[in-house]
Amino acid sequence: MSQPTGLLPTATFPPLAWFHRAQHLGVAVCVNEHYVKQSLRNRVAMVGPEGPFDLSFPVHRRRASTRSIRDILFTERVQPKAFIRVLQTNCGKAPFFDHIIPEVEVWAHEHLVPGAPLVEASLASTRWACTWLDMAHPPITQAYHKNVPYDHRPKAAWRGLTTPTYPQVFEDRLGFVASRSILDVLFHIGPEAALLPSRHGNVDPEADRPS
Repeated sequence: MSQPTGLLPTATFPPLAWFHRAQHLGVAVCVNEHYVKQSLRNRVAMVGPEGPFDLSFPVHRRRASTRSIRDILFTERVQPKAFIRVLQTNCGKAPFFDHIIPEVEVWAHEHLVPGAPLVEASLASTRWACTWLDMAHPPITQAYHKNVPYDHRPKAAWRGLTTPTYPQVFEDRLGFVASRSILDVLFHIGPEAALLPSRHGNVDPEADRPS
């Protein structure tokens, strides 16, 4: 592909802002980058009765000498049933949970397998969410790009995100918890998630960046 105007990281069920940024012209998902620990690449931001929490997947490098995202694999400790059980415990009361969780289970059993690549699981999760949001998935780039106008790969690009509000099950006790995974959005409002606008509209590639 030609030089992109913006780069997104591969991410496993990332927040809604990832999908808002993905709609900008010229934005691509980068699979030629170093793996960044403790980031949305393998952490799913959710909220339960006790408050916000992150679901993380155990991974390791295929080759110790590389940090490439393409060489990150799930370890023997990955458990698809445990992932689904946590979602059931914390999100089971959400209005669309029962409708959506069977599809998430299919994803989990197909991709959360010891030795399977994280990048493929992540891309499958964002492609699945794009179908629910009725949008095209951004193109994938394996090329090395530099001097990209909008680089959304650093962790700092995802701090302090603004989020359009939607009803959450535990909002009465916690208030609205922003910047949760697209799973949280879909569990609560289903296909209406496609109607949630970017806080600043979908014109500026810097939309959803902290003010």
